[in-house]
Amino acid sequence: MTATTPRTIGLCIFLFLASALVTLSLKSSHHGQQWRPSHRKGGAALPGQQVVLQTYKVAYATFLAGSTSGDRRETDEESAAIDDADDGYYLGTRVLAYQLLHSRSAGTNNSIPFLVVCTRDVSKRKRDRLKKDGATIILVEKLQQDWVKAADARWIDVLTKLRLFQLVDYSKILFIDADTLVTAPLDGVFFDEATLTQGTKADPDAIQADEAPLPRTYMFATHSDFWGYEHAYPPPTDLSYLNCGFFVFTPSAELFDYYMSILQLPGRFDPGFPEQNLLNYAHRQSGNMPWKPLWYGWNVNWPTAKDWRGGARSFHAKYWDGDPSHDPVLMAIWKEQRAEMQGYYRGRDGD
Repeated sequence: MTATTPRTIGLCIFLFLASALVTLSLKSSHHGQQWRPSHRKGGAALPGQQVVLQTYKVAYATFLAGSTSGDRRETDEESAAIDDADDGYYLGTRVLAYQLLHSRSAGTNNSIPFLVVCTRDVSKRKRDRLKKDGATIILVEKLQQDWVKAADARWIDVLTKLRLFQLVDYSKILFIDADTLVTAPLDGVFFDEATLTQGTKADPDAIQADEAPLPRTYMFATHSDFWGYEHAYPPPTDLSYLNCGFFVFTPSAELFDYYMSILQLPGRFDPGFPEQNLLNYAHRQSGNMPWKPLWYGWNVNWPTAKDWRGGARSFHAKYWDGDPSHDPVLMAIWKEQRAEMQGYYRGRDGD
């Protein structure tokens, strides 16, 4: 029998502790998150899919304001007499809720909630319908600034989107504009490398004395704007102007306060696209909180069937408006999703 030496005993203890440390690290990765399978769709993962539901909270979210319907003073009585098909953003929100929560082809496999951040001029009837559809309604006060003049009257309230950053009960939120077609599950976006927490830089040349202090850490991930249908897929990697129709972020009171300080400074950003240009300034590539690029396939703006055939999963366009410049293939898919949504609720609600 081989004699056991103190050196051998020490090596065994080291290996045991190292193994325990690795196991503990795996269990506590992603900031202490744990995963448990959903019981939706049989509780089984699709091929190649991780089963992921976090004990810390993630969510999908969109924004809806009364101004998007063109009637900012819509009362409940007026709302009941209005054809909802004429309110594109509300209709888009309903279709998006169906796609994310209930669609067999595009819905969440992990029971991730869908938040609809609403201004108070969205009628109660519409809010109640969205709640019945499965959405979580969050009423917020509007954010406006006198010097910010949007290029389109429909965008007068879009600065209110920044209220999303006050939802600090959530660790990660994927914001999706209501005018989005979803054709495949998006749950994996919360694992995208770009959604890891970043340390804020400290470049003194990028610090402005008249702005609020930056948070120590942040997370803001999105993709570039293509500015037209004639784009390559996959897209080029050297684009720097972000599109805020689809972005993942970590809510933060400090980050919200920083945005609010920028709003007090006329001319600090071009107000034509109010919230988008504010975010482009705050998360500019030359600044201390540069935005990180998501995988290009999660979402495409100015989308075409080429993007869809290439494997993209969601498409940013107002398919309800019948604009002939929209790709006819994607418009047909959105209309199918709308019809599927209507049939689903007729069957479920019995009307």
